[in-house]
Amino acid sequence: MAGGNPDQELVRRFLADPATPLAIASNPLAIDVGMVLLAWDPLLQALIVGFRPGARHVQGNGAVQGGIVSTMLDFALVFPVLGRLDPPKVAVTVALNLHFEKAVLPGDLQAVARIDRLGGRMAFASAELRSAGGGDVLARATAAMAVVG
Repeated sequence: MAGGNPDQELVRRFLADPATPLAIASNPLAIDVGMVLLAWDPLLQALIVGFRPGARHVQGNGAVQGGIVSTMLDFALVFPVLGRLDPPKVAVTVALNLHFEKAVLPGDLQAVARIDRLGGRMAFASAELRSAGGGDVLARATAAMAVVG
C-alpha cells in the first residue's frame, strides 16, 4: 500500500505511548462514529476504544442501527491487530460474528477488543461493547482476519 495505512500508523503511534487518548482522524467513518483510542493493556493484548454515535445513527425506535454497531465493533477488532503488525502487513476482516445482547443507545460507548491469536497469515480477535460507564454488555463480536502485505 503506497504511503502506508494511515489507520495502522495512528494505532501504532498510540500503542507506543497509550497514556493519552487519541481520536481517530485517519478515517472518515471512524470520525463519524466518534472513535477514540482510550487505553491499551499489553498483558491482555486488549485495546479499549471509545465511540460516540450521534442522532444520524439512530433508528426510529431510538436504538443505534445494527450496521453502525457492526461498524464500531469491526473497527475495535481490527485496530489492536493493525497495531501489532509490522508494516506493510495489515489485517482485513474475512469473517465477522456479531451478537446483540441489549439495545445499543446513542451516547458514549466503549469496546474492549482482545487479540485472541495472531499468526503470520491469520488473526483472531474478540470484543465486547458496553456503555462508557461499564454497564451490561450490549453486543459481542468475534472476527477472523487475513494478514496480508
